[in-house]
Amino acid sequence: MIFHRDQLSRVICNIRIPFQEKEEVGTAIFISKNEELYLLTAAHVIKNLNNESYVVISDVNGTPTKVFLNILVGDEAFIKHELADLAKVKIIPTIENKTYLEGRFFPYNQINIEDKPLSKDIELTTIGFPLGLGATGERFSPLTYRTFVAAPAISLPRFDSASVCDFIILELPSTGGYSGGPMFDLGYIISGMMSQTKQDTVLHGIVHGTISDQTGGKLAAITPCKYLKNWL
Repeated sequence: MIFHRDQLSRVICNIRIPFQEKEEVGTAIFISKNEELYLLTAAHVIKNLNNESYVVISDVNGTPTKVFLNILVGDEAFIKHELADLAKVKIIPTIENKTYLEGRFFPYNQINIEDKPLSKDIELTTIGFPLGLGATGERFSPLTYRTFVAAPAISLPRFDSASVCDFIILELPSTGGYSGGPMFDLGYIISGMMSQTKQDTVLHGIVHGTISDQTGGKLAAITPCKYLKNWL
């Protein structure tokens, strides 16, 4: 199945967590596997989760729609990965949430769970809500940025927990609010004009954050989807 950029806005949501007189924001992706439904994000995004937490999704008309997490997932709790910056929660369809679920899940068989380095020639697209943008107002409009791999596999301490795990490093930095968002290969190349070259859109990773130093240098760190193997 091919997902174009505009269609991918259906499979993601903006997570918003009211906390200490402000809202923490992040991104999450809906995933289906063997008829089971999940919401997947970065573990650090949901660290202050509470009863007022909610998601913003797109309705069929492209309008931002607020749904409290306890309506979307019921009594199910997020489960954090034992090593990587990942958190999942199962979504069980109910009378309350089923109207929000149709046509919203990215298929597991289009996730790259192999432990193989990504080519630096692949153009990658990250989709999400930097600084919370794209999930308010009259139109649901998540932001994308395109970049390439700077290093396909580097072991680093997580910035939230200091646990060491592998990351894909991108040439461009991320921005707060993209955390938990998906990084896709949309199957396009640019050669004079944009043309589709692959059959499927592939999910390669989940945004962890930005590596930076005092010189102002910045790079994005992505949790590779190999950590989803035998976990999701």
